[in-house]
Amino acid sequence: WEWPRDLKREVMIPPHHFLYLRASAPFRAQIEDGRPTCAEATVGRQENSLPAADGHHFILFAPNVAPMEPHAGWLKLSVYKPERTRHETAPLLFLPPGDAPRVPLAFTHKDLLSTHSMVLSTNGRGGMLRAPVLWAEVRSRYDALLAGNLNLDYPEDRRIMLTRCRAWLVFQGYSQDITIDRLHAFHLGDNSGRWRFRVPFGFGQSVFLDIHAEMIPGQNAVRLMFRRLPCTHAENCLADDQAVQLIIRPDIEDRSFHEDTKAFLGPERTWPAAVHPEADGFTFAPNLERQLRVAVSDGSFQPEPEWQYMVHHPVEAERGMNADSDLFSPGYFRCPLAGGAEINLLAQILTPAENDRIAIASRSRLSEVGKSRDRDRLPPDAPLPDILERAMRQFIVRRGENKTVIAGYPWFLDWGRDTFICARGLIAASRLEEVKAILKQFAAFEQHGMLPNMISGDDARDRDTSDAPLWFVVACAEACRAAGHNHLLAERCGPVHHSLGEGGERTLRQVLESIAEGYRRGTPNGIRMDPKSGLIFSPAHFTWMDTNHPAGSPREGYPIEIQALWFAACSFLAGLDKHAALWPELAERVQTSIRQYFWDEARGYFADCLHAAAGQTAAQAVPDDTLRPNQILALTLGAVTDGAIGERVLEACTELLVPGAIRTLSNRPVEYPQPVAIGNRLLNDPLRPYWGRYEGDEDTRRKPAYHNGTAWTWLFPAFCEAWVQVHGSAGRSAALAWLGSSTQLMSRGCLGQIPEIVDGDYPHAPRGCDAQAWGVTELYRVLKILS
Repeated sequence: WEWPRDLKREVMIPPHHFLYLRASAPFRAQIEDGRPTCAEATVGRQENSLPAADGHHFILFAPNVAPMEPHAGWLKLSVYKPERTRHETAPLLFLPPGDAPRVPLAFTHKDLLSTHSMVLSTNGRGGMLRAPVLWAEVRSRYDALLAGNLNLDYPEDRRIMLTRCRAWLVFQGYSQDITIDRLHAFHLGDNSGRWRFRVPFGFGQSVFLDIHAEMIPGQNAVRLMFRRLPCTHAENCLADDQAVQLIIRPDIEDRSFHEDTKAFLGPERTWPAAVHPEADGFTFAPNLERQLRVAVSDGSFQPEPEWQYMVHHPVEAERGMNADSDLFSPGYFRCPLAGGAEINLLAQILTPAENDRIAIASRSRLSEVGKSRDRDRLPPDAPLPDILERAMRQFIVRRGENKTVIAGYPWFLDWGRDTFICARGLIAASRLEEVKAILKQFAAFEQHGMLPNMISGDDARDRDTSDAPLWFVVACAEACRAAGHNHLLAERCGPVHHSLGEGGERTLRQVLESIAEGYRRGTPNGIRMDPKSGLIFSPAHFTWMDTNHPAGSPREGYPIEIQALWFAACSFLAGLDKHAALWPELAERVQTSIRQYFWDEARGYFADCLHAAAGQTAAQAVPDDTLRPNQILALTLGAVTDGAIGERVLEACTELLVPGAIRTLSNRPVEYPQPVAIGNRLLNDPLRPYWGRYEGDEDTRRKPAYHNGTAWTWLFPAFCEAWVQVHGSAGRSAALAWLGSSTQLMSRGCLGQIPEIVDGDYPHAPRGCDAQAWGVTELYRVLKILS
């Protein structure tokens, strides 16, 4: 821990680890830790610094007693600068042993009040239910009980048609709303959620109401089950034979999930006329191409149109976007509910291609929450790998006859890079057949060494990526290793995709060779190999650090992880053809060049990028001095095998770690400027480019932060993987403890999922996508390796 660099970083302390503090001036430090079971060992420990030979001052705190779960502490310092004394407070996180981390599934009212949590359910084809755990709350334009993918063949932008359902219980004419004030507990199921409410009705008596929500697999449909618990399950319960009425008022829309509803622009006039009451509910047909059907298993629908205007979305407000939208409710359901009874509400989007109504009473699939005979004895937690496998399944969807991966919910579709990185975790989870289908699907998009950066529906023309094709090769290599043979490479992947022109059928091996030759000779989009060094030139914003307009981290030239991936690709190709000298020689040349051009002996880490313009060689490029985590891939992919260098790289990169994620840039000054500008307007300090909070306007605030300090979850496990590679079995316990810190992210935000990013600065709030595929799969993959 170094002052003042780490004041805004929650530093993790694995079990049995010393805490080393360092500052440029004499200081006094105290660790405060409020655990009552460890009070004598931890609270109020104070030390004065000692001078070090390099002119700095240091304190070394002995290890704490290891906690049973992650536990926050505080570091309080007085730094004695010549001009004045600085009093500072910084966060610490004491980690438990990481051998068997568990993820909480049950949450109390108190737990939920302190976080804005949500539940995600998906249907295997790109649709989603994304509901705040605070029932009937709407915090974002992406909140929806039903956001369907109306395309049968591949993922497209989701269509929101059911946003929320407000509810009330009525007894003897007295109404109580179902809101956070009545929420007793929440339980996360497998692709589902269950809310439990305690609704008081006077004289000490209450009704206990469960609401269970989930999407129906393969359908643009959601089922909500409202169940009144029988009095055998609770004390002070209103007698079962005392009938209550359940009122359910759905709030509906008809919009792309990236848009907002403005009633005055037309819906206020047209939507009420598009509602058609039926015996058990209603249909809402705002367009000939789609309609929403909502029905209940027992009850009646009462038409009573109502608008909610200017519903505020605080998430969009934080992101500098339009933050208000309107909601329409066509009426309400009135349903009798005796003790032990259930009411099922089914909402389904129908289209001309999918117009078969689902029977309201049928249960094509209910999760363990619904199936359990004893629904009140649900596990309070579960092992981390089990929850990651659950989470993984939510991203795998249909694309034509094959499979693809949704990069993240709520707003991403399928991306090339993300999909191939995810394939490694899917292989570790023994989902090899799905990985084969994914690889064959994407292989059809390959042309001249290029693969899609992202796919928008059926449009794969965005090829601005230098790493996706190389990750594809790595995924193929790992699939072959997992299978124990290379038979996969002989499989045909179909003709070149129709959006790319004409082309015959090819094998996966032919696709791999096309990628490698494309890189060696140069691709139409500007990727090319420097013949002398063997290194790969990447155009601006072509790596995973890809923001543009403005380019927050353009990295034009020779980025370190592209060279690591290229080395891995050449090594795999060398193993396929024992008689070809090209690929093994090239792999060796790349390995030598990485050491020659990237290694900074004085600083003890690799340059992140050799900056160059198109046409310049690696020898002509200028290495930067930014400390970024991309160099970790040079270790894990085998491009750097020197143990002493690996130790120094990991020592440097520890300053990037935060719980469950790794910063994209160190909070230290640089000598090679890193400007971010729009036109002539400079947005950052080029010599202090670290940006610790991802919030505000996209172009001027979030893009400069995205890869310049914001911490990402997907690359965090690779650090732990490299730690064990370098330190061997002695490093395993620390690596597992660090990995276990990810459970903190899974118990806030999107429950049971891993977010895309967190703020680089404490308190490291989750940002970006609530559920990110490669964050889940990489965590699972490395856990599997280390376990």
